[in-house]
Amino acid sequence: MIPNIFELVTTKRPGIFFIGSPNVGKRTIISRLLSVDFEDVFDSSRDLLAYGWTIDTKYYTADVSLWMAHLHDGFSVEALPVFDRLSALVMVFDINDLSSLDTLKEWVSRTDIQTFDILLCIGNKVDLLSGHSAHVGYRRRLQKLEESLGNTTSELDYGISETEGSSLLGDGESSWQIKNSCLEWCSQHNIE
Repeated sequence: MIPNIFELVTTKRPGIFFIGSPNVGKRTIISRLLSVDFEDVFDSSRDLLAYGWTIDTKYYTADVSLWMAHLHDGFSVEALPVFDRLSALVMVFDINDLSSLDTLKEWVSRTDIQTFDILLCIGNKVDLLSGHSAHVGYRRRLQKLEESLGNTTSELDYGISETEGSSLLGDGESSWQIKNSCLEWCSQHNIE
């Protein structure tokens, strides 16, 4: 069972805060961490979403809260009611839309992110980049699923071509420059 926002605000759970432009995949990442489908419970009109999560590894167990907000003009993480309990900042951008990375960079320039113990930046949606091995693997998985369902006459072109396209993580010179720029920015701000 996922605790509601009131329960999370009133408990002393350490927090993990997810931030990024709308539609970069923050909710998908959280739903996979929690093994819960949020399609039915997501209310896009809310500014702040919160979920409880028990991290259970072979070394430790910890109850934490996951917080998520869409990055927009004037957003201040310091104004959140749980700011003093946020330990980790997870910044998410869409690797297919580099303006979402630029938006994160702008926000970081106005925010003291060094108050967080853990800083992560995730370039999401790499599986949608033609020519990237994750895209090829994803398309092959879709193709096998179709075949297992008995659909051998699918009209989908699964895009299985390891040589097509260029991307942020591709081999092109501009892609290499973009990747290095992203890595340099993360290194400058101690972001993993």
